[in-house]
Amino acid sequence: MGEQSCGKSFMLNHLVGTTFDGSAMRCTEGVWMSLVNTKECIYVALDFEGLRSLERTPQEDMFLTLFNTVVSNLILYKNQYTINRDASKMFQKFQDGARLCIIIKDVPETDKNGITKEFQLKLDKLVAEEGGDNFITKMYGGGLSIIAWPVFHDVAWFKKLSKIKIKLDEQETKYENAKTFLQNTKVIMAKLKICDWSSLNENLIHIRVATLKRLLPIAVSYGIEQKDPIIEPLVNHDSEEPIDGPIDFLNDGKPIKLFPDDDDHDDEFFIQLSEYLRNHFEKTTQPRKESSDDNEWFSNFDRFLKDIIGHRTSRVKNWYLENTARFPQDNSDITDGRYALDQKIGELTRLWTLCGLTCYQCGLKCVKNCGYNENHDHKENHDCLTDHKCHFPCHFTEAHNDNPTPECRHKAGHKGKHACAKMIHLCGKACFLIDKLNCQKVCSKEIGHDDGEHLCQSKRNHYCGKDCSLSIHNTKGDYRCPNKCTISYKEHHYFHRCENTTCPIQCPIPDCKERCQSDDHFHAFSGSQQVNHFCGKEHQCRKLCEEDGICNVLTEPKKQEETYRGRVEGTVITYTKYIQVSDKLKCNKKIPPNEFEHTGKHTHKEEGVFHYCDKQCPFCEYFCTLPYGHQQQIHDTKHGNMTQTEFTGEDDEFVYAGVGDQGTFVLCNCVSITQNIDL
Repeated sequence: MGEQSCGKSFMLNHLVGTTFDGSAMRCTEGVWMSLVNTKECIYVALDFEGLRSLERTPQEDMFLTLFNTVVSNLILYKNQYTINRDASKMFQKFQDGARLCIIIKDVPETDKNGITKEFQLKLDKLVAEEGGDNFITKMYGGGLSIIAWPVFHDVAWFKKLSKIKIKLDEQETKYENAKTFLQNTKVIMAKLKICDWSSLNENLIHIRVATLKRLLPIAVSYGIEQKDPIIEPLVNHDSEEPIDGPIDFLNDGKPIKLFPDDDDHDDEFFIQLSEYLRNHFEKTTQPRKESSDDNEWFSNFDRFLKDIIGHRTSRVKNWYLENTARFPQDNSDITDGRYALDQKIGELTRLWTLCGLTCYQCGLKCVKNCGYNENHDHKENHDCLTDHKCHFPCHFTEAHNDNPTPECRHKAGHKGKHACAKMIHLCGKACFLIDKLNCQKVCSKEIGHDDGEHLCQSKRNHYCGKDCSLSIHNTKGDYRCPNKCTISYKEHHYFHRCENTTCPIQCPIPDCKERCQSDDHFHAFSGSQQVNHFCGKEHQCRKLCEEDGICNVLTEPKKQEETYRGRVEGTVITYTKYIQVSDKLKCNKKIPPNEFEHTGKHTHKEEGVFHYCDKQCPFCEYFCTLPYGHQQQIHDTKHGNMTQTEFTGEDDEFVYAGVGDQGTFVLCNCVSITQNIDL
């Protein structure tokens, strides 16, 4: 960049091989970009409109300069023989990191040493006047070079380019890929548009976490970032490298769906969701109807599901970690994203936690999930999701001549011998306890037994069948166990206990959906004092920071548009107002297991915490950027538009709409510097 008509475009074209238009007249408006591809990297050349032109205001020049400094790692600033205060002011709002190369144009060979020295002395003087706040130290961490450039017709003009090229190639690559460069460029332009002077890194963190949270549902559900129209795997968004570990396919080449696409989590949906995995397990590992021990089958199937869920959650956690690794891990956005990740993984784990109680229609174990996000077990009856028939051959093989031997007529998982329906091997009359919960309905005694009592293969172990006695009210509402009593009907009892041996009550910590860690189903009735059903895990504190001052300052468009109406007829301007809002961040501390609160105050950052002063500029309403309770008597800020300022004219020399019209689109500091008023 530099002044108009000083050969900026021509120099870039010869330096890296771009094709910017060149002219002695004004030909560049705004900023133009050109790319040069090489084997090592992509050079991105930015050709800026000439500074200090009559067509642009000092504020617009400042925005152009800010944009250049933030995105570039080598700035070529072409200048005349002199440097003045106006030139220095252009650099005083920069962020640091770039290397500045000041080029003094058209310097004869005999004068180059003297002019370079004179230029250096003037810069030294500016630095000395500004002290530790000088723009060279603050902005150009990459260094400063002053080069006296030969006149155009001199051969040395082109030889100097090779030295500049060396300085350019000495700079480290600023962006890992074009995607990162594009994102940064868009964010910087947006920040300049709304006069947001906050940390660029904070914005990039917020965008990255927002992207990950947006992709989180499909990442957890399918283990990928996109499924339509093509599959996009989980990747590191900085390097574009896939996350380690294969996409978990089974047979048909499609990612395994483990989570519903919406909020429909009822039993029927889970049955459909789990059918594919259950069929795959039975087909490739262990058919259920051929298993003589359903406890063993259920244990193996449950372990199969846990392996799949564990693989999925491990990859998603690694995906989040890799995509946030280059940012501070105690950042509030990253902490909030990690909390959202933990919540989603918790939902997935709970969704695939199988019930394991006895099916209400046979003796196999229930393979529904045991309660997704509500404080109860599944609403419908326990179901093994089979045809409930025993498929083992009849035990009385000597009575059958046909091959194969007929299948058993009893319910699956029954006790005793297998008996078919083709021949009468046992009594077969109705069991006298047929109304009890686990009755197998037909008598299993020998044909013609003379004891007069018909009894099925459940023998004397028929269950009571009354409702379980667990019923309580706690901070998360009422809970009543939906299961039936499994105590023998012959045992005298007033307290009904079901098959479930664990405490089903939810953890009392808000937002935690995990179950109580106790293995006592009636944990709620133990002891005379109030019982806390903690899940045994640590929890992320969700309270707001209680430190004095402002945790975070956000610059954002005001939701409603505002209208400027002048006194002159037809003077109406509708615009979006950009404002700063203060924000209290959430505490980043963890609540220890089995506790309601952590020790100490709620704070959004434990080390190096910074809180802004809560005073606002009366003209632009931007917040003071000094720490809360600062000793400095005068507040300081990076100003925005003067939306709260009204201007008056002392005489009729100026054209204005009338007393009371508002001044907008001008930064406070620009007005105070130039003493010009733009209406």
